[in-house]
Amino acid sequence: MECRLRYNKSVVEKGDHEREDVKMIYDVDTERIEAQLGCLEQCLDVMERSRNEWKGKSEEVIIFAASRALHIGVECVIDIGSTMIDGFMMRDPGGYLDIIDILEDEKVIPTESVSRLKELIRFRERLVRYYHEVSEDELIQELSDIAVLVHYMDWVRSYLRWELGERDPSGAS
Repeated sequence: MECRLRYNKSVVEKGDHEREDVKMIYDVDTERIEAQLGCLEQCLDVMERSRNEWKGKSEEVIIFAASRALHIGVECVIDIGSTMIDGFMMRDPGGYLDIIDILEDEKVIPTESVSRLKELIRFRERLVRYYHEVSEDELIQELSDIAVLVHYMDWVRSYLRWELGERDPSGAS
């Protein structure tokens, strides 16, 4: 397992003239995050292919693949957020929706994406607990607006580069 550490030096005033360096150590499992991002990318590919093959056909395999890909894709968003929150020592989340709030507060994701990500998390619960009640039309509707998941991958990688001082956490140049 590969972990990246970054030391942030800052100066703290102690009394009138005394100064002390303070270091923040981040223990961010970038290897795990990249693996989760890779899984999200696979899910997006399955969602796109399913959407293209669907085209009015009511095929159980396509519907099943699309619903599971969306479910696992949202799980990836949650897991990546949780891993980042732990690694960067952000505040503890109170639930899945709070993970999105924390990522917004910490400037990982833009404010305008929060609503859609939360909608997907709520829909994930339906896919997990009430899968028998999710209609094809609902699934098609959710799959029609998954661009935020593509952007999420970019936002996460950008944040990692910024905070860890790396060019590209995936190893590409």
